[in-house]
Amino acid sequence: MRTLWAFAGAVVLDAFAGWLFFGGHATLALVTHLLACLLLAGTMFYLLPVQYQKPFAPTLVFLFVLFFALPGLGTIGISAAMLYALYRPLGEGGMALTEHPIPELPFEPKALSAKPVYSLGGLRAILKNASEPNKRLAAVMATRNMPDQEAIPILRLALKDLEDDVRLLAYSLLDGKENSINKQINQLQTQLKNPTQQAQHWRFNRQLAEKFWELSYLGLAQGELRQYVLSRAAQYAQASIEQHPTTATEVFLGRVYLALGRYQEAQPLFERAADTTIARRHVMPYLAEIAFYQRRYDDCRAHLAALPPQANGSALQQLREYWHGQS
Repeated sequence: MRTLWAFAGAVVLDAFAGWLFFGGHATLALVTHLLACLLLAGTMFYLLPVQYQKPFAPTLVFLFVLFFALPGLGTIGISAAMLYALYRPLGEGGMALTEHPIPELPFEPKALSAKPVYSLGGLRAILKNASEPNKRLAAVMATRNMPDQEAIPILRLALKDLEDDVRLLAYSLLDGKENSINKQINQLQTQLKNPTQQAQHWRFNRQLAEKFWELSYLGLAQGELRQYVLSRAAQYAQASIEQHPTTATEVFLGRVYLALGRYQEAQPLFERAADTTIARRHVMPYLAEIAFYQRRYDDCRAHLAALPPQANGSALQQLREYWHGQS
């Protein structure tokens, strides 16, 4: 009871501080308000539930600051709201709990396939035959987890889809792959212009040739653009050979010439690489391909015969057996 009388007295004292303030006695009003806030904080502390009275000092400081910031009628309102909320917390609204029996675990785990849900042929089939756009969108999204060499033909097929969302998603993914390669090309070209890295220019030229080749190899460049990127790849590969000749770069340049249809320039590069034991088995298929395009079928058969036996069922082994059968 004494606590309630003390609280009422503190409210009256705070009201008196307001009367002093409007009467022009600001300093005296501030001092009176501070005393009222101290008394309010002390009495309010003892009115709180016991579990909310700890820790002691922070609770008193909190109450003092609260009452100091809300003078006058604000002290009555905040006190009533606080006490009501602490002594009469919200109930659970009659929420009923529903018990469910614990499900039995299976005797054996389910068998999971080692193959992915979508195969390369499966994605093509979905894009061509699925009537629901969401399934075709899912097929396009699945290409994000595939190698670029396999994903790009699927994305190009999706560009012909009748649904706008499917086409836009496929275009966005293709554009992202192309922009990534173009960004690397710009970085390498910047490094190539740096005179302080003159000793590494042959390496930058080789990497630039590989990036331009990648645009063609992945199918990101088509038509005239493909001819352009292959020409740039040949240009940078030739510059790398002039600065630092290696067999690997010569074989790479030969492949670029072969893709451009410049067989006369590609052949000596492959023949020179064939003189080394390490590169011989790698360049024989390319020499056979050049001989085939030039209608030198006996040379084509001879180059394939020089290949060591390949893995059974591989395309190169089947080609080798076919030409051996024609002899």
